[in-house]
Amino acid sequence: MKKLRIYILLALLILFGAKAFGQVWEQSYEWHFSDEEEFDMVKPNETSSGNIVVSTNHYYKCGWGDFYAPHPALKMFAADGSELAENLYFKPAYYGGHPHIIENTNGELYMMASYTPDHDYTSLNYFLNYDNPPDEGIYGLYKLDDQLNIVEAYEHHIKIDTSEYRDQQWEDVPLEQCGALVLIPPIVDDDKIVGAYVKTYSRYPTNPHGPDSLFAFRMDFEGNILDQQGFELPYMGSGGSCRHLLGRELLFKSGNGYIFYCPFRFVDDGNLYHVVYLDHDLNILKVRPYKKIDPLSQFDDIMQGIKVKRSRHNTTYFTVEIASNNPAKATDYDVRLYELDDDIDGTDPYIPSLQYITRTSGDLDWPCGMDLLDDNSLYFAYTLNMGFFSNLDSWMMIEHLSPGFDTISTLYYDHEGERIHSAATGILATKDGGLLLVYQSKNLDNTNQRWTTVTKFPAEAFVGIEEAHENGLKVAIAYPNPGKDVLNIRTGLKDAWVEVYDMSGRMVYRQDITENVTAINTTDWSEGAYVWKVYASGGGPSTLRPGSATTGSGTLVETGKWIKE
Repeated sequence: MKKLRIYILLALLILFGAKAFGQVWEQSYEWHFSDEEEFDMVKPNETSSGNIVVSTNHYYKCGWGDFYAPHPALKMFAADGSELAENLYFKPAYYGGHPHIIENTNGELYMMASYTPDHDYTSLNYFLNYDNPPDEGIYGLYKLDDQLNIVEAYEHHIKIDTSEYRDQQWEDVPLEQCGALVLIPPIVDDDKIVGAYVKTYSRYPTNPHGPDSLFAFRMDFEGNILDQQGFELPYMGSGGSCRHLLGRELLFKSGNGYIFYCPFRFVDDGNLYHVVYLDHDLNILKVRPYKKIDPLSQFDDIMQGIKVKRSRHNTTYFTVEIASNNPAKATDYDVRLYELDDDIDGTDPYIPSLQYITRTSGDLDWPCGMDLLDDNSLYFAYTLNMGFFSNLDSWMMIEHLSPGFDTISTLYYDHEGERIHSAATGILATKDGGLLLVYQSKNLDNTNQRWTTVTKFPAEAFVGIEEAHENGLKVAIAYPNPGKDVLNIRTGLKDAWVEVYDMSGRMVYRQDITENVTAINTTDWSEGAYVWKVYASGGGPSTLRPGSATTGSGTLVETGKWIKE
């Protein structure tokens, strides 16, 4: 069984003048890649009682390679971070990822999940019987008690009996979601559950396989199906593409009914992604394409990691990783945040973008998601410099943005330790204005050592530099570290500058900061260690206040060591 390390940062009561600041807590669980089983927390949910329930994947080690098969699990924490309960919902079946959490109007907790009984539950993608592959999937609604035990279960058995065009690239190996149902995260509307699932199909060793049909349903909290509609849509892709559905908020309510952002390209319509508009009875009203704005190159750019959030003024915030298929730019993977005008009555041939921002590093970058605060500002989280195989020193970024995408603050967070790779997987703005962040980490010097972590930041952590530091957040980072010919300083501060010193204390560089990323040419520098320091003379972007300790004519707001190889 995995080794477990739990620590809680005790509630911090920090005085800044006469103001008291809130508490921050963190729960972190250590495991090792050589363990026979492990779990990763994925998506935080705040209940009406104030408890935090984190949707979790529990994995069993596979006998093929180093892959795992996911099974749903939940962890529940009190508002102060103390662990209240955990539960694993194992079945000898193949699950479609972590569970989805919903509540009824009485505050009773439910989860939804889908699974296929005839898969090998220890494996990433294999059927138990290739000669008679599964033709049935199951999705269920499960009522939970205060210890996350299932007290009522309502399951629906669905035939996987349709197929359309699929590419022939993977004839010899069925992909991970084949012959299964993949459940799209549901929503609650008028105390009814509105959700959808995608059928995927495969017959080994021949095709077709991949996403096939979309089914939308309305269900009450006793598990009764009230409405259901199915649609054949010309998806392009493979069963593995269904991974883009897992944990994604892709379905939400609109004035005309519901909107579903499809994460698959449509092969019969210019190889584009689409939005499906449904009426209140779940009939299709319209299908509109959306595409990349300002693509990275003339090559066929890929959109992945899609997450959406409805604004309070009938537009959609849409975050995605934009990837280029250009072989000469293999590491060109940027994070974008768009605001889309997806009014069903829009006459543009493609859903237009009202505004967007790009966040990028020298390697693969990945979006975590965004959430709204009461003042309509946004928390936006993403990970920079992830790398294809996660062997780089990455940085989890948390931005506080105005509705117009102006930067209020840009903060950085990571698991404690100097050589840690972390990747954010879940974000939630809490009712008290704070932020929950879920992320996975590994030790770059001992990649067998891993962690899964959930952290609660108080609202005050995003007010000023001193408050950010008190809660373990940074306002500037240096990368790549170690590096060679370029030292990048990333910060959202204004009226700031950077100074770099060698280990004898001699200043070797100084530059004003005018952009989010300041690139310093270090080609002529000697190999070894350097100390970088960022100073601010003003208040930084918008409301972010500097600390009180000053050095020279400015405030020292961040410092660190950088290694030139």
